[in-house]
Amino acid sequence: MNRRGFTLIELLVVIAIIAVLIALLLPAVQQAREAARRSQCRNNLKQFGLAIHNYHDNNKVFPFGKGPSYPGAPVFARWSQHAMLLPFLDQTPLYKSITFTQPPDTPGMGGVIAFMPAYTSPGGINTTPSTKTVPMFLCPSDGQTAGPGQNNYCGNQGGWLCDLSDTAGASTVSPTEVQTGVFYFLSRVNSAAVRDGLSQTAFFSEHVRGNGSLNPKSDLFVIPAQTTLAGTYSTCMGLNTLTATPLTSKWGYSWVMGENCCAQYNHVAVPNTTSCAGTGFTGTMANMAMQVSASSFHTGGVHVLMGDGAVNFSNNNIDLTAWRSIGTRAGKETVAP
Repeated sequence: MNRRGFTLIELLVVIAIIAVLIALLLPAVQQAREAARRSQCRNNLKQFGLAIHNYHDNNKVFPFGKGPSYPGAPVFARWSQHAMLLPFLDQTPLYKSITFTQPPDTPGMGGVIAFMPAYTSPGGINTTPSTKTVPMFLCPSDGQTAGPGQNNYCGNQGGWLCDLSDTAGASTVSPTEVQTGVFYFLSRVNSAAVRDGLSQTAFFSEHVRGNGSLNPKSDLFVIPAQTTLAGTYSTCMGLNTLTATPLTSKWGYSWVMGENCCAQYNHVAVPNTTSCAGTGFTGTMANMAMQVSASSFHTGGVHVLMGDGAVNFSNNNIDLTAWRSIGTRAGKETVAP
């Protein structure tokens, strides 16, 4: 009896057809997965929006972006708005495990140069909560393995001076400057102070986490000390990120740190552009120029949580004036819908 099987040529043709089908289907599968990751990232910001307003309902103000420093601890060992929001993010046990009369633990942020060395709270009292991984603080589209206590979401500081505060003294390099965002050093902004309207004011966005290696999307690069917004922007945008020195390649290493390296961003430059920190400034960090751009691995832009709880997608090509306008709470700008 004759039994007919596949010839080698027929087998190769079948394999080739299967390979072509896989090649056609793979992008669709990848797009579907990214759509799901992007939806989860958006939902995370939605949860931040609900928590922020629940916090306001209970405290009559929005949480500070950067809390006070502690005697004997480094200035950067201070709590973030994330820590304040924990009870409203279904993280009450974690919140109760924190001793807020003591500073948080902080990871070492240095790399090429010494920057914010690691710090342990007295007796390690806050070590465990400071290194707790909170899944809701991580954007799935980031794609990188998250270390202990890392974070992708950041509060809108607004302006370009790192520690400019309403109560802790003005900048001496730009004495007339005021803080324009919602979450900043010792901030106590309430809804009435958002005079541009909640729907017109950015509250939170996202930032790519660093992994200790050079990455222009996540790194904070060194620029000389600056004394104006315009100087900060032009100097930072003029950097060659292939040759520039990163102040840190570890953005987002700690959700507990109320700092521009971990939990704050500003609206100096549009999304997914270079981020920089001015070094060599005089006096306090109220004189430290910063450009901390929102960033993500989403195609084309970043998610932005507005004050009314809506999460919008801001394109990388958004007009700079419009981007800066939604970064201010009381700039009297009108932003086109």
